[in-house]
Amino acid sequence: MLNHIKQFSEEQIKLSDILEPVNSELILLEKRLIEDLADNNPLLIKIVQYVIQAGGKRLRPAISFLFAKALNKGYLSANHFKLGQALELIHTATLVHDDIIDETETRRNRSTINKKWDNKTGIIAGDFLLSKSLIKLAAVKNYSVIEIFANIMSKVCEGEIQQKFLSYQLTSFDQYIEKSERKTANLFIAGAECAAILTPAVDNLIVKAARDYALNFGIAFQIIDDILNFTSTEAEAGKPVGIDLKDGIITAPVIFALEEYEKQGDFTLSKLIKQEFQSEEDFKTALNLVLQTNGIEKSKELAKHYINLANKSLDVIENSPYKQALKDLALYVISRKC
Repeated sequence: MLNHIKQFSEEQIKLSDILEPVNSELILLEKRLIEDLADNNPLLIKIVQYVIQAGGKRLRPAISFLFAKALNKGYLSANHFKLGQALELIHTATLVHDDIIDETETRRNRSTINKKWDNKTGIIAGDFLLSKSLIKLAAVKNYSVIEIFANIMSKVCEGEIQQKFLSYQLTSFDQYIEKSERKTANLFIAGAECAAILTPAVDNLIVKAARDYALNFGIAFQIIDDILNFTSTEAEAGKPVGIDLKDGIITAPVIFALEEYEKQGDFTLSKLIKQEFQSEEDFKTALNLVLQTNGIEKSKELAKHYINLANKSLDVIENSPYKQALKDLALYVISRKC
């Protein structure tokens, strides 16, 4: 499997090629999201269109659609489509709120809503997107789906709070994985699990497989995201290199680096973090210390472990182009550059 991952990475398969089995649905999804705003306040429409049209991979609805088609002989129901819309609306809302919390000024190389307008506008826009997602979920008319999303959204908020109160603290791997599950994996889980639930004649074994895939995919996705915060340029990532470390967010590369230095009896990095970087020079020193270790490579290996678990969970699902796309998508996560 590791050789397969390496080969896949070297081939640099395009995401658009992997998602081709659901590409038409994803294009329609964005079109419908914008059309659904037509009857609302013109200024609110302008603001929300700005964030929706900013781009993005649409991975959450993509995974949900792929599971729906994999489990239903290529058919995507109207309820599955509404589920995908709700996922993208919630994800977009969380990004808007995250940018306000983190005081982020750029995302995807464009000004964030809070920068282009202001924080109050961003909060209202995020809340509006969440309200629209609830309308989509209500239209599905499935209590289990609504219950799953309610629990998931609670956990996403818990993950944000956990991250805030763990700032500049020497986080354990258990805490890091738990936070990654809450903040990132849970929305993938909601999409995959609900896609299975909404498909006729699907048993609990398949629902669990969908959930397990999404859980492990989401954790791997977050680990790679955290690696890219160190290895991507500001132009590629749309945010400054090492900004998470600067903000006291302790991620996998930092945890591995801390372990490496502590085995050598060197506590410089841990001291700088605990002191919350008293100067820009302190931060640059800490950043260089992380980059001088094997933290990045060890983090990649950890992400590969979770990707292997994700793809293993698909063994109980019948082979199809949609299942293959899910497997390729998991491998793509390891090779992505932004």
